[in-house]
Parts: sequence; C-alpha cells; structure tokens
Amino acid sequence: MTNVAMAIILPFLKRGGRRFETTFILIIVISTSFIVLLNLCYALNAEINYISTDINDQKNKEYLDPLRVSTCNNNGSNTFLLLSVPSSTGNSKQRLAIRNSWGSVVRDDDSLHLAFFIGRPENANMRRAIEKEKQLFNDIIELNVEDKYENLAKKSIGMLEWANSRCNHAKYMLKVDDDIFLNINLLIAELKVKNYRNSIIGCKVKNTSPFRFPFSKWYISRAQYSADKFPDYISGPAYVLSGDIIFKLFSATKVLPYIYLEDVYLNGICREYISAEVVGHPGFSCGFRDEGPCGSFFRYKITGHHYFPNEIERMWDELNDRWFTCPFKHSYVVSKFVDTLLFVV
Repeated sequence: MTNVAMAIILPFLKRGGRRFETTFILIIVISTSFIVLLNLCYALNAEINYISTDINDQKNKEYLDPLRVSTCNNNGSNTFLLLSVPSSTGNSKQRLAIRNSWGSVVRDDDSLHLAFFIGRPENANMRRAIEKEKQLFNDIIELNVEDKYENLAKKSIGMLEWANSRCNHAKYMLKVDDDIFLNINLLIAELKVKNYRNSIIGCKVKNTSPFRFPFSKWYISRAQYSADKFPDYISGPAYVLSGDIIFKLFSATKVLPYIYLEDVYLNGICREYISAEVVGHPGFSCGFRDEGPCGSFFRYKITGHHYFPNEIERMWDELNDRWFTCPFKHSYVVSKFVDTLLFVV
C-alpha cells in the first residue's frame, strides 16, 4: 500500500513545487492523526466490549474479605522490607516477570516478603486463572476493590489495611507498581544505611495544583478538595513507608475525605495529617521510561517506571552482569524514538 501511494504522489511532487510539498505534508499530518485516532477508537471499543461482556458476572459475585488472606511470618517481626505490588487481575505476565527478576531475591532472604494485591476477578475465566496462579505461587492477595484507575487509592488503602493487620512489625513497606524495574539490592542497602523513621521516601513532588477542568483525567472539584495547592507528596509508582507510620497512615484514611489520586491522597494529604516527613530521593524515577530499557543504566538508580515484562526480565540479568554494556539500540534516544513509533503505528 505504501509503495503504491508513493508511486502516485512522487510525480506530483516533482512537477508541482511548493504547492504540492504543502499538500504532501498536509496529507502526512492528516494520515498520522487518523491512525492515532483509529487506535484510540479501537482501545475504547475494546474497553466497552469488555465491560458489557462481564457485567452479568458482576451481579452474582461474592465480595471478598481483604483480611482472609495469608500473613507475614510472625506478623512481620523478622520482615525488613514488605514488597507490596498492586496489580490488575489480568497482568499475569507482569507478575511472572517480577517473580523471575527483582522479586526473586525473596526466595533466599526471609527478611523480605513479596505480595501482589489484585482487585476482584471480572469473570469466571479470570477467577479460575487467578486460583491457579495463587496455588502455584502463594503470593496473591485479593481485595474487595474493582480494578480501575479511579480505585487506585482504594487498592493502596487495602494494602495498608493488610499490612497493618498481617505484617505490622515490618520495618519498611515498599509500594511498587508492576511495571517498575527495581534495583532491589541498592534499595535495601540504602534503607539499612539511612534508618528512616516517620517518613515516606521516593520521588518528591511539590507546588502542584488540582486540575479544575471537568474533562481532565485528574479532575478534582472544590467540593472534593478546596485548597489551591496540594501538600508536598511522593509520586505513586514506587515509594517506601517506614514501618512506624503504616498504622497512622491507614487510620488517617478513616477520617479524611477520600480523593482518588492515590499519591496525592495518601502521600500528601494523609501524610501531612499525621505529620510524617516527605523525603525526596534521586534514585527514584520521577518520569516515564526516563532511562533506556537496559539493566546497566540502573546500577546507581533504584527505580524506573513503565517497562514491559520481557524488558524487566532481561534488564535484571543485565544489571547482575557486572561486565555488561548497554547496546546502542537500548539507549534513551533510540528507545524514545521506538516508543513514539509504536504509539503512532
């Protein structure tokens, strides 16, 4: 199709000069916009079909008790770091990649505990798949929360509730999304040296204002939050809580009005209410794929955000190979170019 189109267009370009150059550029812009719009329409249509297909299953679903689940050994008395990973029910590949990469360190270290927190399975097939995964790995905890963006804060509150009831002696709790690449050994070394107390540690965000535009994805009305500035907070994809604030932070959610922005609500509003410190750390990513997908780039960084399962497993092997050098194809510039092409095409 592309060759045919170019065969038609090129003769006009040769004959028409600036007028046809302008027309050609306009065609490219319109075509690219159409492709992007088409992809968005496909995604929206798939989401609508998914919801409408499963809506009948939701009517008879048994609600799950978030506390009828496994616990840390001795309620976390010997747990240095609880690794809590919120994950969508369908993200089995992401969970497996974590178990095969940075999550694998828990197998040989009793002071670490890894748990994946999922919402309610959406249908019978998903329920069966989750049950098999739970039997095989014994690291999944189900919460009484529907899996959707607006419920991210509710899921994190459920994680705090579980930690407070089942692992409340852990020295630290790491909340980390399932698309994060984590240099866990560097993180552990950092926590042992610093000995943080009454703190939330990660990428610090300050001087931000609520989005008041009604059609924004992050819209917050004045009825939900009346102030013009949010408190300083730690960005949501990955952050560490010192164990001494888990109970206080969870308790704050019982008295403060809820907003769905997880990091703003828990790490900003609730944190400020309990007078915990917000500690910015340069090793935590503040961006989106702000390093190329190569493990060697993370020798001195703790987290990187939004990497795919196959990348996470490969990057873990690269990180642990002291002689490995990242190839040019995995450099930041090349990876950003490829990411842009994948989005457009």
